[in-house]
Amino acid sequence: MLKKKSYFFSRAVGGLANSLFSMVFIWWLQTSTKSSFVVGIAEAIFSTTAALSIFYGPIIDHYSFKRTSYYSILVQTVFLFATTIAVYQLSKSYILALICAGIVSVCDEFFNPADRAILKETTANEQELNNLISKVSNIDQLVNVAGTALSGFLLTFLISANVMLICSLLSLISFVFLFYALKEIKDRPKVKKAEAKYLNQILNGYKFIKTNYFLSHYFWSSILYSFVTPAMAILLPRIAQQNGQAGLYSMFYISFMIGFVIGATIAGRLSVRVKTIGFTWIASAVPLLLIIFFSNNWLIFTGLIFLFGLMTSIHNILAESLIQITADDEILGRVLTTIRTSTSIGGPISSIVAGILLDSSGETVLILACGTIILISGLNIFRAVNEAN
Repeated sequence: MLKKKSYFFSRAVGGLANSLFSMVFIWWLQTSTKSSFVVGIAEAIFSTTAALSIFYGPIIDHYSFKRTSYYSILVQTVFLFATTIAVYQLSKSYILALICAGIVSVCDEFFNPADRAILKETTANEQELNNLISKVSNIDQLVNVAGTALSGFLLTFLISANVMLICSLLSLISFVFLFYALKEIKDRPKVKKAEAKYLNQILNGYKFIKTNYFLSHYFWSSILYSFVTPAMAILLPRIAQQNGQAGLYSMFYISFMIGFVIGATIAGRLSVRVKTIGFTWIASAVPLLLIIFFSNNWLIFTGLIFLFGLMTSIHNILAESLIQITADDEILGRVLTTIRTSTSIGGPISSIVAGILLDSSGETVLILACGTIILISGLNIFRAVNEAN
């Protein structure tokens, strides 16, 4: 079965590699090109690979989740090394570097659903699955914080290409430990059935979602919520700038992540219920709306961001557990990638709209818009409670 210590170590090292890479690659583009347009292209590529996750589902379900995990990490490692070479030897070949980085991002979108599906295959009951997802989410958030801090430290002493080489080596180490962690898991290739058209295979995930009382509501709530996260990413540096301290931006981010980690720990001890998901979803709007009155007080603002991260984490972890509990194993990959698309599809539009709102109307309008979206999407989750009963 799953060797948990090796798996957790692989997840931590691989997550650190991804966190470092995303920070350092953007930094390299910004300092090398001096062009926000090029950086914007990179961000658009990463957002698009996530939004297109629905198209990866049939491929993930066609092969065993174990093989998909192996191959995606292996290919990702190869292209991390390729990106590093492009930066070392072809410092002006931004197109090649962007292509390699895009493939790295696609590999991550293949790995995550397959990895989550493996957790379901290797747990005995719903509570064990919820606890395991909670631990993995804790690891992910901790390494994100560590990667953010470490990237700044490393770039003080090393050039970007050297840090990317470190990322590549970390990814290789992650692959080795993942191979060992999954070694004793039985490789179960999918049973071959009459092949449907690729478009029909893609839509099977959504068709299943429509028939499930929780997933059908969660899908549309996720689409609404996908407009909130990118807007918050633009809001935080704006508030830090208004308070006249650039260091506050990292403090806000770390505060959110700490709240997320604590929320994940709490979620691991809770029963997976639709009502709890709906309640914490709506409750997360409260600290966000209170920000309107305390945007000029960085201390209270930091505390509210912490609470927002905590409540967001609880409903995220519980929802992810319920998704895996309710989805059929045969189409789990397609369900997870369809949900991934719903949680990402608003990103590109939201980033543009949020920037326009901040420049033209200030942060109050943007916060009200985000808070309203959260309340509406949370109330939609509560509709699933009535249907479940």
